[in-house]
Amino acid sequence: MHRCEEPVRGYRVLPDGCSDLIFEQPARDYGGLAIVGTMTQAQTFDIPRRHSTFGIRFRPGMAARLLKVPGSLVVDQAIPLADAWKTAAVRELLEQLAESTSLRHCGARFEEALAEPAPLDALDKALAWLAQERGQIAVETLAAAVGVSARQFRRLCIARTGLSPKHLARILRFRHAAALAASPRRDWADVALGCGYYDQAHLINEFRELAGVSPAQFVSASTSPITARAAF
Repeated sequence: MHRCEEPVRGYRVLPDGCSDLIFEQPARDYGGLAIVGTMTQAQTFDIPRRHSTFGIRFRPGMAARLLKVPGSLVVDQAIPLADAWKTAAVRELLEQLAESTSLRHCGARFEEALAEPAPLDALDKALAWLAQERGQIAVETLAAAVGVSARQFRRLCIARTGLSPKHLARILRFRHAAALAASPRRDWADVALGCGYYDQAHLINEFRELAGVSPAQFVSASTSPITARAAF
């Protein structure tokens, strides 16, 4: 949960392979509830004064299962939850969230509203494995774990997450690099090596392309989360 008493301009959110369900008060766009798809590069947002935001974060591929929206339809964009759910269900959830008195209550209301997922399938497990290994698994290995060809796995991954396996792996690797870069004891050569980059120059290029800033600019900027996130 985050509340801005004063306006914030140009708040930067980095791609991390996940999707979100966002609730905001007072409602601006999207009727107060929005599905935010997987991002392929950093995006900046202006946050008005006295504005509250709460979000549920979904691990790669899980939003498509729980929200019933293919990842390929929302990559790099946000859509109103009302575009995916029945109007009555969205209205009821909005009312419950507005009446919630704590972060815990908000999270419970979200969980109650989400569809009960089926047991994890082979694709879910492969995507979770890719995230656990921070993007450093070959596509052929993942496809073999699912029992399909590399081409079929690519198609399934795009439908579930909005990204190809290689693109998702790149984002997950960068997410790990960004986390290491935030450490006060960072060593850029060690960060590059530990995240599977060819060299430090490769790491710098990834920061410029995916974060829109250099590693040094990233470290000096404020990157604290704007939402409280529970990963499903």
